[in-house]
Parts: sequence; C-alpha cells; structure tokens
Amino acid sequence: MKSDPPDSEPFNLPVFAVPQLGWRPRVVSWEAVIEETEPLRAYYLEHFDSPEKRLRDKNPAPFRMD
Repeated sequence: MKSDPPDSEPFNLPVFAVPQLGWRPRVVSWEAVIEETEPLRAYYLEHFDSPEKRLRDKNPAPFRMD
C-alpha cells in the first residue's frame, strides 16, 4: 500500500541563510540553582506565605455570634 504525497506542504517554515543554533540546556548544579532562586523564595515567603499565615489558615478565628 503506497501513500500518496500530500498536495501541499503542511508547514510554511522560514528558510534561513545561516543555520540556526539549537538550544542546549546547560549543566547547572543544584547548589547554583538554590543560590540563584533564593531572592525569589524570600520574596514569596514575605508576600504570599509565612509561618504566621499558615498558622492562621490552619486555625482560623472561631465565629461567634454575640
């Protein structure tokens, strides 16, 4: 069973004069990642999460009708 060639190209991809470089992930140590993301974690803890907020969420003030 022979498959028929498609009538048109499925992709209209650009043709570059210079070959493009492929993306290669660099090797990063776990310690370097921790050091680089420390300011983001500190900001998150300060603005969105904290031990006090977790304690309030776990033990909200009881509702009382006076």
